Amino acid sequence: MGSLPEPGLADLPGDDPAARHRLPLRAVTYWRLRAASVGVVVVGLLTWGAAGLNWPAPAVRWVVVGVAVLWFLVVGVAIRPVVRRRLFWYSLSTTEIDLQHGWLSQIRTVVPMNRVQHLKSEQGVLARRFGLADLHIHTAAGTVLLHGLDEGEAAGVRTRIGLLAHLADDL
Repeated sequence: MGSLPEPGLADLPGDDPAARHRLPLRAVTYWRLRAASVGVVVVGLLTWGAAGLNWPAPAVRWVVVGVAVLWFLVVGVAIRPVVRRRLFWYSLSTTEIDLQHGWLSQIRTVVPMNRVQHLKSEQGVLARRFGLADLHIHTAAGTVLLHGLDEGEAAGVRTRIGLLAHLADDL
């Protein structure tokens, strides 16, 4: 027998899979390029260290470099971006923002609209190239991030949350 929901508690917006918003597929390519760029720097530093510094035995040096290369290629570039996109979703209602993220540990966050203090969009050079943006939702308790939104969707979500949270737009 399943347990009955507590009286007076409404379903969360994300409880309905049809109400969940997902990220665009190009977010995977964007995250892969970001991971590869970090990987190039880290592996480059490790290679420089293995070749020029007095580390332990030469075989150990190159095993460390090889493991780093494999880690970045397999986990950072091939697996993590796909899983990250597959597991992330967000949903909006008139009273709250509901989102899930995380891949090793899945985190579900519900932010009441009346707790939103301000909103910020962020878009770096590479994100702009892919038409993506991040939305930062600030509350007194901290910041909730929506990474990899379509830039038009990020602007629309920012506007909608601003209206629902009764935030003044002084621009």
